Amino acid sequence: MRIATVNFINADELPAPPEGLTVPSIETRTFMLLDDDAKECRVIEQDELEAAYVDNNISTFRLDDINPLTLDVDQQQLLLTYNSGAETSILLGLVDWDTAIRADQYIKREGLIYPIDESGTLMLNVVNTPNLVNIRKKYHEMATDVSAEHVKYAEIVHAFVEAGFDPVSHLDGIGGGEN
Repeated sequence: MRIATVNFINADELPAPPEGLTVPSIETRTFMLLDDDAKECRVIEQDELEAAYVDNNISTFRLDDINPLTLDVDQQQLLLTYNSGAETSILLGLVDWDTAIRADQYIKREGLIYPIDESGTLMLNVVNTPNLVNIRKKYHEMATDVSAEHVKYAEIVHAFVEAGFDPVSHLDGIGGGEN
């Protein structure tokens, strides 16, 4: 078995291109940023966008307070913590898993960069924030599973009632109610 060694080279170490061939230059991608923290509008490069982007470097996430009866996860705040220590919360229902429009503008607030449209509306979607979309999908799957479990238990209770057993009446006075 032969193991190959691969080394990276710098662009200045490359041989000159053949005569008559024009090699395109590779420019760093730039983005328009409305920096609400610094109160300025400026152009940023890819590395600055990636370092503070709302969809990158997420260390933890959780929903703030799930109602166990309704399981309406879209009405809950998604609490996000980043490797940098930054924190934010986003209404989970604002993360759009249907729209696939790429943002060409961004806003920076409290150290995090968010994709926005021309009117300043957040564009949290499958193209701009795939990690957030996956988090929303996961919470929906979990809510669906819990809801299915609730239905299963309700069907079991219903079957007992249909068989003539009343699973509730004998509980009178239990749980700190009447003595």
